[in-house]
Amino acid sequence: MQKFIRLFLCLYICLILISCVSDKDSQADPFPETENSEEKQLSRKEIIQLIERTITDTEAEAAEKGVIQPEPKDTKQTEKEKLENVLNFPLPEVKNTREIADFIEKNSKEKLEIPFEAYSGSIEIPDRDLLPFGALVLESYRLAYPDKKMKVYEKEGDWCIELDGMVFAWADGRLLPFSRRVEAENYGKQIIYPNTGKPRNPKTYTQEDIAELMKKGTKAALAAEKPVDNTFSQFLFQTNDRIVTERNIRSMSFLGHRLNVHKMVIPFFEKIDREIKAAAKTDKETAKFVADISEIGGYNWRTIDGTAGRRSYHSYGLAIDIAVKGNKKPTYWEWVRTWNSKWMLVPQSSLWLPPETVIKIFEKYGFVWGGTWDEYDTMHFEYRPELAVLAYLYMADEE
Repeated sequence: MQKFIRLFLCLYICLILISCVSDKDSQADPFPETENSEEKQLSRKEIIQLIERTITDTEAEAAEKGVIQPEPKDTKQTEKEKLENVLNFPLPEVKNTREIADFIEKNSKEKLEIPFEAYSGSIEIPDRDLLPFGALVLESYRLAYPDKKMKVYEKEGDWCIELDGMVFAWADGRLLPFSRRVEAENYGKQIIYPNTGKPRNPKTYTQEDIAELMKKGTKAALAAEKPVDNTFSQFLFQTNDRIVTERNIRSMSFLGHRLNVHKMVIPFFEKIDREIKAAAKTDKETAKFVADISEIGGYNWRTIDGTAGRRSYHSYGLAIDIAVKGNKKPTYWEWVRTWNSKWMLVPQSSLWLPPETVIKIFEKYGFVWGGTWDEYDTMHFEYRPELAVLAYLYMADEE
């Protein structure tokens, strides 16, 4: 019996070997032989190109014979249509918004770069037919956080955005839960603006601008300031309270220092870390900046200095402050205000500034630099991708 089994196995193996040789012979090279086949052997890329050409030729031949109808060709395609086609590609084909910046540079009188390139899903451009500012803001949130699958629509005369089953109304800039929109006058407006990445410029301030800025942080201004409703941000970042927030905080190494931030921005900080370190290898200013860092502050459950209780983005783990050794230049408006009533007129060049290379790397991943604000905070970066998207939509809507 054992001899029979061995004989059967030997015959089975022989049949397999014969089959393999036969298959190899039948799978002859589909490409014509040449005198020197080794030199003319096609690469994987060339094989794919050949297959694509074959498919195209076959479709063209079928169209000529009337077997299939050829697709109509666009005779003219505007730059705007090309942009919309690009933006409707899935993420693997559009990894950043450089196409947006290129489009704006070619078609706008004033160059306006949109450096943010941290989209995490397909981009669907909203209807820009004279949408009001509030609708553009809500669309910016929807586009900047595609994984949240938010919906924007009009309801009972107000623009609304739906997030996790909760509906929020624009309410003239308050962004309140829909049921609370009738109480809008009791709340302060959200700080939402198109971020162009341009640094502040005191030379452009009017006397009215200076008068308004001089009121900032005073007892009278703080007493008159209305509370801001943070419910939308709490839903968006899952930061309902300190306990819930700290469940989302993670610790990481950033530019050689320990940093605590929200888990959603860790992938961006990892990329920023790599790019700044790479830049430091060839740029002396960036190298000195990295070497001089004394501390990097991230998550900190607190309100913003000089306000009547506005929550800081540090409270969400979405902002950082970078301090450097030996710095004697001003960095934060509120600190300067304590000894200089004309704090808003301090020239940008007199403030401590991180290298331009570092600023651009942060902006590339959806961060806003505090040096662009009238109430300057030059050591500060916070994750606000919706502001970069808003800058594009706002400009596109005005075209």
